[in-house]
Amino acid sequence: MNALKKIALPWILAGGALAGIMVLTLWTQTGVKTARAQSPTPNAPRAEIGVSGMGRVFVTPDIALASIGVDITAPTLAEATKQASEQMTAVLDALRAQGVAAQDIQTSSYNVYPITNQPKENETPKITGYHVTNIVTIKIRKIANVAQVLDAAIAAGANSVNNVMFTVDNPAKAQDEARALAVHDAMAKAQTLATAARVKVGNVTVISELSGNVQPIFKMRDSFGAEAAGGAGPVEAGQNEITVTVEMRFEITQ
Repeated sequence: MNALKKIALPWILAGGALAGIMVLTLWTQTGVKTARAQSPTPNAPRAEIGVSGMGRVFVTPDIALASIGVDITAPTLAEATKQASEQMTAVLDALRAQGVAAQDIQTSSYNVYPITNQPKENETPKITGYHVTNIVTIKIRKIANVAQVLDAAIAAGANSVNNVMFTVDNPAKAQDEARALAVHDAMAKAQTLATAARVKVGNVTVISELSGNVQPIFKMRDSFGAEAAGGAGPVEAGQNEITVTVEMRFEITQ
């Protein structure tokens, strides 16, 4: 009987150990499965309010820009270029005499091209003359002198005065004011939408500037000709509109 006990006991102990290993293994596997089942799911899309806002500021122009030059037609190339050169030199001298600085005068276009006749059938076109244009863009820093400067240029021989407009030399300060107004506009719109939907506006998640520009409100007539005996005539600067548009997104809180 004692021998039987001695033999059976190791098997019982071994069986218990095996059972313990089986239970531990089963518990471990179950724990892994449970842990996997409880892993966090991806976050749901965040609820947001998206709006755009515009800021608008009106400023008085402090400079004028104009394209001024000569437009010459002559029978020969030499004559056309000579006449254009002499006439343009006189115009530039007149501009400088009116206080337009050298750094505020820049050649914007210089063109030379032949003029041909209208040939008959089977006839080769013939050159009948040459056309020369020499245009400079000038910046007039004293608004009160704009008409006087243009009159002087026309009197000196300028027969092309185009795209005269008034703008702001440094619009940075006005643009910052417009940006602030655009943000306030967007925030007010977001609050209106949230109130209507019975939710609350949370933190800002996105803010970006879509556009910002300077728009001249008033513009002079586009061109003057040499035949305008009275010169350029009176001019008015008017006002410029500086606009900035922003896009903003806000969290929605209950």
